[in-house]
Amino acid sequence: MPYATSGQARIAYATHGPESSSDGAETLLLIMGLGGSGAMWWRLLPHLAREHRVITLDNRGTGESSAATGPLTMGVMANDAIAVLDAAGVAQAHVVGASMGGMVAQHVALDHRDRVRSLALACTTAGGPSGPPNLRLLAATFLRPLVGPQRTSPLVAPALYSDRTRHQRPALMAQDLARRLRDRVGLFTPWAQMAAIARHDTRARLGELADLGVLVLHGTEDRLVPVDRGRALARAIPGARLVEFPDTGHILSTDAEDEVAAALLGHVARHARGGGRRAPRDRAAAG
Repeated sequence: MPYATSGQARIAYATHGPESSSDGAETLLLIMGLGGSGAMWWRLLPHLAREHRVITLDNRGTGESSAATGPLTMGVMANDAIAVLDAAGVAQAHVVGASMGGMVAQHVALDHRDRVRSLALACTTAGGPSGPPNLRLLAATFLRPLVGPQRTSPLVAPALYSDRTRHQRPALMAQDLARRLRDRVGLFTPWAQMAAIARHDTRARLGELADLGVLVLHGTEDRLVPVDRGRALARAIPGARLVEFPDTGHILSTDAEDEVAAALLGHVARHARGGGRRAPRDRAAAG
């Protein structure tokens, strides 16, 4: 696995799909959320890498990257993402972030605008006051280093998945858990990342993204980051396109895999090199 150097840290990354930009292939950079490495993009990768070069990175403290030795910031993680693009020889990429990764992606676009061709923000928020934290996630975050993801999974599942998935498609959750059990996550990583999440607030700067193609994806049953937060994020970015997925919770790629993949592929096609004009804002529901 190749590595990028970011400060004193080594950031592991992997490339998937076409190696060149021929035949309309674009480059996507995928940034995962709390307590997950780049391997946790496994459901969407087959869809995206079939047509495009896809780069996944292991956030600090996950996978093969250096450990998270103290509280993290969004700026540090954004710099890690840019270091990966540098190491991979990529001048610009379509940046896709999920949950905490969507927060990091916002900072990448705001602080390194020239490196971002388009932006896709899934199940995430601009930050700021958001009411009391989700107690299930909070408990699972603090317990996971002590008892492991297998024992905390039942606690946090209602906050992550839709009712339909939990009651009618439990095999999908079992597949996710099996992958998560194999994922390497440092002992202090969830706490270090939560420190960055607590300080994340881009609300005053989102207007700077007016000339960038932005897609906001959100599930209507998201209990961790309620859909109103996604709507507010889309409203704050001039020209952003909002797509809501009914009967879908926080883990979009599990609750609505095909629909989310189609939305992302359409977004990339819309903002490909030499592509057409940006699609207008809408609130179309996929699914």
